[in-house]
Amino acid sequence: METLASARRPRTCRACGKRFEYPVKGSEATRHHCENCVEVPPETRKALERLSTRVAQLEAQLKTLQAKPIAAD
Repeated sequence: METLASARRPRTCRACGKRFEYPVKGSEATRHHCENCVEVPPETRKALERLSTRVAQLEAQLKTLQAKPIAAD
């Protein structure tokens, strides 16, 4: 059986993108949200999750576009 210490994994908060360890004894963090974002109202947290996802998509798209060579006319 795994101990609590061996079950710890680095996680990324869905709302703010912060990296955190989970589970940590005494921490209010959940599997999906860091200690800070757990205190944010659920409606606000949901909006932050959507924005965070969209920003990640746009960053990936920008990276792809920057990697393509510009076609000469």
